[in-house]
Amino acid sequence: MIAAFLVAACGENTGKGSASSEGRDSSANSTSREPWTEADLDLVALGERDGEKPGRIPMSTGPSERRAEPDRCSAIARTLGRSSSAYAAHARINRTYGGKGTRPGAVMTLASHRTGDAKRVVRDFRTAADNCTAFKEGRLTYADVEVQPDPGYGDESVSVRLVEVVSYPDGVKIRVPHAVVVLRQGTTVAMFHHFVRPNPSDGKKPARIPDELVKRQVEKIRNFGAVK
Repeated sequence: MIAAFLVAACGENTGKGSASSEGRDSSANSTSREPWTEADLDLVALGERDGEKPGRIPMSTGPSERRAEPDRCSAIARTLGRSSSAYAAHARINRTYGGKGTRPGAVMTLASHRTGDAKRVVRDFRTAADNCTAFKEGRLTYADVEVQPDPGYGDESVSVRLVEVVSYPDGVKIRVPHAVVVLRQGTTVAMFHHFVRPNPSDGKKPARIPDELVKRQVEKIRNFGAVK
């Protein structure tokens, strides 16, 4: 059985609850009125000039058709691996970032949407996180879906942790922790995904999204929008 952690290139307090975004909303991509292109997203994504050496994975601008069982969890399933959403994008790119020191790696997707769709991506993810505890997606099984405290990124953000349960024919089960952050800055949606590879000596280590990586990315989106 192939687990999701082979598909991907690569905050604490648990419990259910919504991640509020009131008071953090800004218009569009700051001052930009035109949807961002793939070239724009390539410029704004963290790269070598920012001290990163990201890998690239081709992305479709079309909506993801991945469905979970139950369907109310589908918005979460779409964020794993090549992160996407149920909404078509004007442009969508993917980057993989390796770990640095104690900082974990992450897969990031940036997508440029119409304003309404950008807000819906975050809304759908939040709704799924609030109403989903476990799900299946294809042959993969996930459990312990837990909304984390709102990390406060961008105009609105949602953070979730969950566990992939990998079952083998001999009855052995491995639990693979995953972490996802979905955020919106203007009409750009950024998705970050990280998982912890199975390690018998450290099987309880939680997955986490590197805070400094996300903050630097949000700031770059904000600054780029101000001069676009």
